[in-house]
Amino acid sequence: MTTQIRHIANRFFRSGLLLLLGGCCLAGCNRSPLGAGEGTLSLAFERNEELTVKGAVSAAATDAGYALDIVNEAGDTVAHYNDHRTVASIRLAEGIYTVHAADNGKNGSGERFGRPRYGGRQTVTVVAGRNTPVLMTCKLINVKVKVEEFEQAIRDNFTEYSLTIKPTWEYTGRDTLTFTQAEVDAGQEGWINQTQRGRFVLIFRAINHQEPDRRQVYVRTIADAEGADFYRFRVRMNPVGSVSDGGAMFRLSVRTDAAEYEFPLELKEETRPVPVVTRADGGNVREPIMTNVDVRAGNARLDISAAAGIRRLRIRHEDAAVLLTYGLPGMITLGGGNDAATDEAQRTAMTGIVAWEPGSMVGRTKTWVDFSELINTATGKEGANAGQLLPEGLYPVELEIYDDDNQMVKQQIVFSVARDFSTDGALSSELVNGVPGVGAKYAYVRAKWLGAAQPTGLGFEYRPAGAGDGAWVTVQGAAVSVDAAAKSFVGLLKELVPETRYEFRPIGDGLVPGSVGTFVTDAWIEIPYMDFDNWYQGSAGSGLTAASDVWFANPQGQPMFWATGNPGTKAGVALKINITEPTDDAVSGKAVKMVSKSGVPMTKHAAGNIYAGDFVTNISNPASSAKMGRPYTGRPLALKGYYKYTSTPIEVGDAYIDQPDKGTIYMYLEDWGQASLGPGERPANAEIIAEGVLLIEEDKAEYTPFVIPLTYTSATKKPTHVRLVASSSYMGEQFIGGNGSTLFVDEFELVWEPSVN
Repeated sequence: MTTQIRHIANRFFRSGLLLLLGGCCLAGCNRSPLGAGEGTLSLAFERNEELTVKGAVSAAATDAGYALDIVNEAGDTVAHYNDHRTVASIRLAEGIYTVHAADNGKNGSGERFGRPRYGGRQTVTVVAGRNTPVLMTCKLINVKVKVEEFEQAIRDNFTEYSLTIKPTWEYTGRDTLTFTQAEVDAGQEGWINQTQRGRFVLIFRAINHQEPDRRQVYVRTIADAEGADFYRFRVRMNPVGSVSDGGAMFRLSVRTDAAEYEFPLELKEETRPVPVVTRADGGNVREPIMTNVDVRAGNARLDISAAAGIRRLRIRHEDAAVLLTYGLPGMITLGGGNDAATDEAQRTAMTGIVAWEPGSMVGRTKTWVDFSELINTATGKEGANAGQLLPEGLYPVELEIYDDDNQMVKQQIVFSVARDFSTDGALSSELVNGVPGVGAKYAYVRAKWLGAAQPTGLGFEYRPAGAGDGAWVTVQGAAVSVDAAAKSFVGLLKELVPETRYEFRPIGDGLVPGSVGTFVTDAWIEIPYMDFDNWYQGSAGSGLTAASDVWFANPQGQPMFWATGNPGTKAGVALKINITEPTDDAVSGKAVKMVSKSGVPMTKHAAGNIYAGDFVTNISNPASSAKMGRPYTGRPLALKGYYKYTSTPIEVGDAYIDQPDKGTIYMYLEDWGQASLGPGERPANAEIIAEGVLLIEEDKAEYTPFVIPLTYTSATKKPTHVRLVASSSYMGEQFIGGNGSTLFVDEFELVWEPSVN
């Protein structure tokens, strides 16, 4: 609505004795109440400072807080918070999320060798209407490094030498670590932020005595690093080649608790690609692998590629409460120090739970592991789950692949036992295309699919609550809109019975229907006498305001709903005419004819009108005579009907002289508060719940259908009153209009259902 029309509609029709018009929003913040299909997370933090290699940890507790990222199943970040200390709870739509936390500590100007950093990751399920507490255990996420020695032969034969450690060869950040002999002598330790794939690069640079203009650069990639590892390096000369030229190659020694390993440092030569885990069903390995709790047909096979050949494969989990009782050990090791017989013995023990490719894993570049039996057919061994299939829930399992290039990759897989759908609920607390999500004869409902691929035939079934299986009605096709990015879909259910509880559930081709949701439809409250077929003539006022033969648009003897300015224009001091009256020129039965008149005593102009309210003539303050508004609590979506209109040039109103007059029809639903108010006693703070305005700018010689959509400001608030008005002069409140402008209206009707689109 334009500002001008809104202004006109808000102040319209306050004419007096001689005018026939009535006063026609992760940073923490306050959250609104939860909507349908929403729940909350609340977070608590603890920190684990343990290094893989035990020793003194010079880590000072960070006081900078943790940054949080909330990631949905599709891998999209749906919320970010700079500091966890500002977050009391996090409101999210129902679904599966991963919470990532990383501390905000930054290196100071004197911390060239970094500082320990902490972070954590937790997969959680948000359930509608509930708070899910999450304990975030934040462990060391960067790697501790130390260069313990440059071999004496290097010190004897090279004028300059250093070992630089950084995440990638191309990395240029200030937190690159460079160890020279001075750092080694000082026992310097450092912290490196490895890449997400667990990689960091070592670059050895050296200049020998004989070629001072030539810098030799050798590299090595460490590909199996993970947070809290402690790497201790020695750089040695390769015994192949002469000491004078620095040899063809240097060697890197890496020491751990158990042993010391040596690898060649080679001239910018990368190792072979790290192992990769993919899903046999083609889904994203980061998304849960799902089986339906009723049908149990999930494909949980994982394919593994290792270009350098597999040395060891491990399967790990920490779910003692459930997975152990279903027969999956906390760790299965294949290859490594095992012989083939040991691996085959483990296969026999895991029959019916998990399977892998026969034969030894060692040296394979491609293989597979299959958990389908675990999620589809395995039954509990003891306790409450004895004999039962794996219950609904999320079950994280980790694959650890170590290859012949000494690269180790860890891939977490989450198995989900769930329904094919998550039923969000009816959109009773949301506006959909400007109208409430649930009305008297319709409802918008929403659900999500949980699998990786979008199902075909998405839709809903609905029925009155408690009706039999044969009562389900199906809604699909154009009545369903899909948001592929959010993996959600919304359906429009129509032809519902007001004030009735309904059940609904999501469906898709070949899928088991989702869980049942419920909602209750709104009340259906009509406005009386909108066919305008009921009229009678009577008297109004007394004394100077007495009027007789006044037309009233209501059945005689019934409570009044409609009012006009006729009691003012029919009074003895006025025009003594009805300028709003019934006519047989109608769509059906009778219609309303409104005619604007100029040359009116005192106000000079009077506009024909009809409105919901009352009219009490006030000579001293004519503008207060029209009492706009009647009690009404319904929530229709639109007003429709018929009109025809003839405009005349404006004669009264200096700034508008000779401009064409316009007609108007408008409807406001408002909340007047709890006060017991009579017709038209509208409080100054009345709240608009919905509004719709039609400005008639063209002449129509024949009856023309119209629809005025109502735009709502709230999905949950109910109105207490309605202001419904039609007038032959749109600026009648200001005594402005054309003499003879005429508006006919007939067969008003409220619309209670939205169109499909």
